[in-house]
Amino acid sequence: HIYALGIERSIAAGKRRRYTMAGGVCVESCSDGPRAICRLLQAILAGLILFIGITCQFWAGMNVNDVPLSKLCDAYSGSPEAMTTTDFNELANWYENSIGCSGYRQCFNFDRASSYFMRSSGLDASRSDLMHYADAQFYCKRAPNQVSKTAGKESETCLSKMQSGATELYPCRLWPDQKTSPSDNGNWYLAGVKGERGPVYHINCYDKQEVYKSFLESVYSGVKLSTGEEWTKQDIKVAADQFLQSCVVDKGSDGYMLIIGPLVALLGAIIVTMTMFKAFSAPPWPDLGMNMLIISIILLFIGFWTIASATSEEVLNKYTYCGSNTAPLVFLGRWYDHTPCIDLTTDGKSEWHPFVSMILYFDSVYVAGGVMSFIASLMYLGLCSGFTETMMNDRMGKYLVTLQDIPMKVRLPFPPKPANGF
Repeated sequence: HIYALGIERSIAAGKRRRYTMAGGVCVESCSDGPRAICRLLQAILAGLILFIGITCQFWAGMNVNDVPLSKLCDAYSGSPEAMTTTDFNELANWYENSIGCSGYRQCFNFDRASSYFMRSSGLDASRSDLMHYADAQFYCKRAPNQVSKTAGKESETCLSKMQSGATELYPCRLWPDQKTSPSDNGNWYLAGVKGERGPVYHINCYDKQEVYKSFLESVYSGVKLSTGEEWTKQDIKVAADQFLQSCVVDKGSDGYMLIIGPLVALLGAIIVTMTMFKAFSAPPWPDLGMNMLIISIILLFIGFWTIASATSEEVLNKYTYCGSNTAPLVFLGRWYDHTPCIDLTTDGKSEWHPFVSMILYFDSVYVAGGVMSFIASLMYLGLCSGFTETMMNDRMGKYLVTLQDIPMKVRLPFPPKPANGF
């Protein structure tokens, strides 16, 4: 019995050693060689995965709301060109001539022009301070390629459609001589998001600032106000800078939520790596690193929700996959219920929507980087677990039963049968 008991205890000890090798040999101490090497390799691998993960998250999080304006205009009109001062002057001159305005820029003024572009975007027409949400036709130089090209209707404009009581203005020219894309290829519909920030929200603020500055130059350059004052180039620059600041600040909350998680994960990983050295192996460093990693995981899921609401709900869910369907299900790049196709141009060609594709790409990169950061955080938490187990044994050991205290030989409530059956 004593010999059997010794064998059983040796087997149990061996199991405990194997369990330790599987779960905690890499996290206890750097004093012995194998454990130190294993822990070091785990830290290097986790650091590599975390670096790739947070790089993807930073890149996607900083760019998902900084899509180049050329992508939006390419989708809207089939051409990446943006509006310039010359374009706004052509629009203003035509409008004032068509209504018989009595003076230069007395009819095409800031309030009237901004009201039109804000109304077409579905927002409050009086909110000229939200011009960074103006409709795509405010930013894009070319008219959509599917504007009417039939004889007698080439000069049909957005204004003439609005005056005729048309239920849908798009597609239309801002002024009769507004050109379409020189390549004359198809374009894509942009989903209407009445009363929401919409796809223009994701456009780079600096690109929008350049167009807004051109708009101000067309409206105010050489114009004497009723007060007798004139706008200078410095005044226009200050107003454009204020527009830029408003645009950037409006995106600040989303950008903050998308990058704060990777930052916390990076700090937690650095602290956990420092605990491998004796100078940082004592409290509070191990617990601090572990807590920061846990917080980073929570922030990671919040970041997933943020980027999903900023892309899927506002952009992706407003489009549909049309595939190889034709009329009457699909007509001129739209589903029968007027939902824009994500994979068809207005002339029926199978091409992916450039603006939505880029948004989807950023979304995918952020999620992939987040998954890698999550895996790396779990690996770093494993580096902390040995210290945590030690602290639990020291503080809670007197309340818990250890494996050594469990009797290895248990008396069964019924006698075993003899081997010969008698």
